[in-house]
Amino acid sequence: MQNKTSFSKKIMPLFIVFILANAVIMLWQKKMMIYNINTNVVIGANCIMFLVCAISIAFHHKAMQNKNPQVLVRSIMAASLMKLMIVSFSVLIYLFIAGAKRNVYGVFCGMFLYVIYTTIEVRIASKMKRENGDK
Repeated sequence: MQNKTSFSKKIMPLFIVFILANAVIMLWQKKMMIYNINTNVVIGANCIMFLVCAISIAFHHKAMQNKNPQVLVRSIMAASLMKLMIVSFSVLIYLFIAGAKRNVYGVFCGMFLYVIYTTIEVRIASKMKRENGDK
């Protein structure tokens, strides 16, 4: 199977979402503080989601090189489990470390970012599958 686009081009939508989310957080920092949203928590969640989704896309990219279709299914399942576990542990570690000063609204913003990044990841994976065709 030939790669029609490089890996860096495939994750470009993730990178754009990462930059836009950080820009929005910085621009609306004062407004977010009014609503008791800790921007550091949201930026941390954004960084974690970008890294986890980029790793997940790398899994998918590598799995599409294999002719066995079950490799792709296992890759998707493994990436989903990895993403869920990393995000869950990150939230638990944050809640444990922050103690009484935890920012629940920041965690909810991170959950919203999870939905956005997962949607982008699925679209990228679908596009990769179409490019490779059913082999």
